[in-house]
Amino acid sequence: MFLSCKLFHIYIPMSQSLKNKRSIITALKRRLRNNFNISVSEVDNHDVWKSATIAIAMVGNDRRYVEKKSSDIQNFIKKHFYELEITKIEDYF
Repeated sequence: MFLSCKLFHIYIPMSQSLKNKRSIITALKRRLRNNFNISVSEVDNHDVWKSATIAIAMVGNDRRYVEKKSSDIQNFIKKHFYELEITKIEDYF
């Protein structure tokens, strides 16, 4: 069994307030949960308007499957949330 945890450091250039940032991050988390059946949480930068850190965790029987799913998640964010800028990704296997 393989466990993968990724931290996505995200820059949100269009955010005008914490309320606006939270609505964007909530939408991102909901779409990731619904499309990939993974655990998602905002873990840092809670009070910063233009920055967020999202943790994503998943478990699988095959390492290649988990790595593919991680890649699919990153591509999904880039495609559907193109206004967000992923500044750094930290992998924990």
